[in-house]
Amino acid sequence: MKNIGVIDIGSNSVRLLLAEITAYDSFKIITELKEYVRLGEGFDDNQNLTEEKISDTIQVLNMYKNFCNSFEGTEIIATATEAVRKAKNQSYFLDKIKSSTGIEIKVLSGEKEAYYDYFASINSLNIVDGLIMDIGGASTELIWVENRNLKECISLPFGAITLTNKFNLQNAITPDQEKDLKNFFVQSFSAIPWLKEVKASALVGIGGSIRNIAKISKKRNNYPLDLIHNYSIAAEEVSSIYNNVRTKSTEQRKKIKGLSKDRADIFLGAVSAVDTLMDICKIKKLIISRNGLREGVLFSTLYKDKKLDDLLSHSLNNILTNNSVNLKHSLHIYKLTKSLFMQLKPLHRLDDYLINVVKTAAILHDIGNNISYYYHYKHSSYVILNSTIYGITPQECIMSAFAASYHRSDNLPSSFDNFKPLLDKLDIYSIKVVGILIRIAENLDKDLSGSIEDVNCTIEDDLIIIKAISKHPQDFLIKQAQGVSDSFKELFGKKLYIV
Repeated sequence: MKNIGVIDIGSNSVRLLLAEITAYDSFKIITELKEYVRLGEGFDDNQNLTEEKISDTIQVLNMYKNFCNSFEGTEIIATATEAVRKAKNQSYFLDKIKSSTGIEIKVLSGEKEAYYDYFASINSLNIVDGLIMDIGGASTELIWVENRNLKECISLPFGAITLTNKFNLQNAITPDQEKDLKNFFVQSFSAIPWLKEVKASALVGIGGSIRNIAKISKKRNNYPLDLIHNYSIAAEEVSSIYNNVRTKSTEQRKKIKGLSKDRADIFLGAVSAVDTLMDICKIKKLIISRNGLREGVLFSTLYKDKKLDDLLSHSLNNILTNNSVNLKHSLHIYKLTKSLFMQLKPLHRLDDYLINVVKTAAILHDIGNNISYYYHYKHSSYVILNSTIYGITPQECIMSAFAASYHRSDNLPSSFDNFKPLLDKLDIYSIKVVGILIRIAENLDKDLSGSIEDVNCTIEDDLIIIKAISKHPQDFLIKQAQGVSDSFKELFGKKLYIV
């Protein structure tokens, strides 16, 4: 069993991502650690990193090394970005780190940093064409994605810390300061020759400052889902958040719900950069990528730099691998549920856009058994809501969670009320349809044998006939599935007959 610890020495913080490699290309996150060192503020007049900042970095790295060493067979991959890139005493810094901690640091070029951002995003979000922006403490990476490929990228020498210091953004800014800041961004972005060619409906945002935009938005909107990956914010709301922040001092910003107190002093420049870029490129929404440099390094190591073709299947397989789940049964329930869904489309009148919900809910319908068999369908809902599942939207995640819970009960759990504001009547109906079909499928495989290989559905005026396809008689399983008939009739208004 192998573990990978990815250390990112950034201009604002030093972070550790520790992952257990559980199979060929599957992993489980053990922990994430973060310490604010702010190397980007640690330069003397000669552009050398100060001894104080070097000492702080060594202390953090020794702590991370000790943590990693407590897990047998851990490989540490350590990287450094803009602050170390531009340090005049870079060699001295790297040698002192190596002699004091034994950790060898790889200083990434701006292009390599952008590549890892790209690789993390493309393997966790359904991006085909678009623009990615990663705002760090002292640099900003822009990546143009076309047909899932990295077409162009650039690393700009400014970030949340350097912008704050350059334009004195700790407090509410004057009109002249704001004009200077906006002009700086317009000039910087306009100097990128390929940027004007980008046609993107969404900006994918990476980095702590951009995640804080999302956290503020979630607090504003009482958004009930804890997960932030793939969260979407309209351009108008990004502008509203910027306009709110620019009128406040650092102390006043600390009171903004969702904004980290550790980032309140350096947040304004970052949100202004995002707002200006979206305006220049006429981008309508910001999508948050929870994954960035560290995940990019992890994915690159695991996948050997090969892009995943099916994010959802890979993500679900990763979850199944890391939990005690009957894989054969889970996949068979998905096969039967999908067959029912497709054949009964004239009955339920739902389109193929729901297939991700069918897949996620069916495959993970029993995942709650890892908490407890009793009320496991409720636990399954909780696990789905709190698992990072790549390849589906937050809306699909919510619907999958409650469809999984509905496979054993005609009553949605009390937690469903928290999510009602995000769902319309069609969504709620869809949840029940998928849940009922999973219930039929599960009963047709109650003995976990897979003996009922498929189904054949016939739709009549007031009757639905489902024929179980099996090499041998399966009267018991058919009887179990027939027990769903009352719930089926209540939902669809038709009798159900399973043979």
